[in-house]
Amino acid sequence: MNQRNFHQALNMQEFDYDKDEIILYLEKIKLTDFERIKRNIEDNLNRIVYGLSENFFDMYGARLLSGNCFNFQSLDREASLTWQENTLLDMLQISIRNGEIIPIYSNGDSIVPNYKGWTPDLLKQLKKHFNNQISDFVIESVDFLLNRKDPNIKTIESHCKLFLKLISKGEDYEILTSSTYEILTKLFDEGVMNRIEKTEVIKEFYKNLHSITSVNLLVRLSSSFSLRKDQMQSVKDYMENKYRAISYINDIPTLTQYLENTDIARHINQFYYDETKDRFLKLIKDVNDISVANLFYQAMLFLISVNQTNQIVDKRIVKQDMINIQEYWQKNKYQEQVKNLQEFTYGTQISTEEVEKYNKSIMENPIIVANSTILAKVDDLISVLEETSKHAVIHMVSRITLNNIFPIKDTGINFDRHETDNILKKQVEKIIERYGYKFINVLDVGIYVAAIHERYKNNVYSVIALFKKEKELYALLEEIIGVKLIPFNEQISLGHLTQLFPLLEIEIRQLGKLFGIVPFKENVDEFMKFKDPSSILRELIEDVYEELEGFESAPDLLFVYHFMYNSNSLNIRNECIHGRDYFEGYMLKFAFKVTMLALYMIRYRINLILDNSNSYNEGLVQKKL
Repeated sequence: MNQRNFHQALNMQEFDYDKDEIILYLEKIKLTDFERIKRNIEDNLNRIVYGLSENFFDMYGARLLSGNCFNFQSLDREASLTWQENTLLDMLQISIRNGEIIPIYSNGDSIVPNYKGWTPDLLKQLKKHFNNQISDFVIESVDFLLNRKDPNIKTIESHCKLFLKLISKGEDYEILTSSTYEILTKLFDEGVMNRIEKTEVIKEFYKNLHSITSVNLLVRLSSSFSLRKDQMQSVKDYMENKYRAISYINDIPTLTQYLENTDIARHINQFYYDETKDRFLKLIKDVNDISVANLFYQAMLFLISVNQTNQIVDKRIVKQDMINIQEYWQKNKYQEQVKNLQEFTYGTQISTEEVEKYNKSIMENPIIVANSTILAKVDDLISVLEETSKHAVIHMVSRITLNNIFPIKDTGINFDRHETDNILKKQVEKIIERYGYKFINVLDVGIYVAAIHERYKNNVYSVIALFKKEKELYALLEEIIGVKLIPFNEQISLGHLTQLFPLLEIEIRQLGKLFGIVPFKENVDEFMKFKDPSSILRELIEDVYEELEGFESAPDLLFVYHFMYNSNSLNIRNECIHGRDYFEGYMLKFAFKVTMLALYMIRYRINLILDNSNSYNEGLVQKKL
């Protein structure tokens, strides 16, 4: 309601009954610079219609009609813009990747800009409001991306002109990263370019397109754009020379670079694909250094790329090779690689008395473990950020982890799937804003969040190594939860661990209900299906953060969420259930201890709440008496 003309986007009849009361209420608000906001709300209530803002296209036209207009643009805007003008400028805040819209910000259900609200009716309304070719260029491009509605010939011509302008500059990178290139690629893929009228502008576009001689550019264009036969032959000859180079590769680093080339994966034929496999097996035969793990990782990416993009190689063979390479690593190479790692150790002495005292404290209050592992205090977070900043290079280099299933490359924190890590990200951003002067280097927020998770994991490994009362805790859990467990054995089996997973979920749902969180899905089709325990924990954690702007009172909730369900952390429950980790040896015992402590923490918090509630109710009864 703070934007002019917003009444055109709403059903204003809902406001008519209370309009006079709202206006009277606005008169009582005494805030600095509130007059403009008040006027806009009143204008919307009274359905005042504003036309195009003065000089709107003079101010923003060059950014709207641009070969890279969809490039996460954030513009300084006039305060008096209408909602139509604001929505049009919002469209410049997106980017395009493989024909799909990417918002400038995405955080769970929150999307900026909210492109999902750009319905066909809204886009049609915007076009009618502006009635301008510049705005049509943006709106029709968005309509095509979202709804696959063919743009007007004028809009397509504009894209062609802008593409030719980019070609004239001769910068391949600028061409291939432009939004116009993405849209033209999609227009070719959808067959739109074959259906449109061949106007003089379109003919000029093809003429210039067919005069391109840069092989690197032609390679990128060949997958979608309509090229001449001689251009396609140039691409073919170039790529044949590229993938035939496998015959002369005799070392792992060169082979790794070869496999990194996605163009080779797209164009390689069956003969040279088979030769690449033979070369891979030959080179890894007698080599055991870390380059082997990196080569395996890159080889799998190569196979995935061949499977997705290559139209020549037999896909059945590729898929079998993906299975074979994973099994070869697990059975033949993993243990070899582990033996070749250099071990760094650090020792400290803790008296038996102190260890016993610590274990006793944990049995009395398991949240002690959470406080020892999770950095809930701002000062502790600042300490990690300072340390990370001081040793920036360590956190910026590419790292690979040796996993028995397959080597894993560190790709950073995935914020899209975990709202709790987005909250941690906000915390870090606030710390940088306030205490950034303490840091030698200011790094990407994702690096700091990854370093915090690394500290969490190092802490929990240390604490669990000290915890020795798993037998006593096992018996205590059986008593307080009231479920018969598998008889305890010092040789922990997989069943000892997995039986705890459903019990933990039940306790989490019970805790959620105490805070008014519905345990089942809140929609008509699935109302009797339970929510995931991670989603209930996420709601609890979000509520704590919104209320207290921190986690000092809820380290146990973070302990359970990160170590049991967060793929950016240990993710014990899911890694174990899917057979990726924690199913044998030391890691099984480690997971068993962590899961027992997680279950104990949730039950401990439930009992704490119930006890406090009962004490409060008893106090009320005594007052009444």
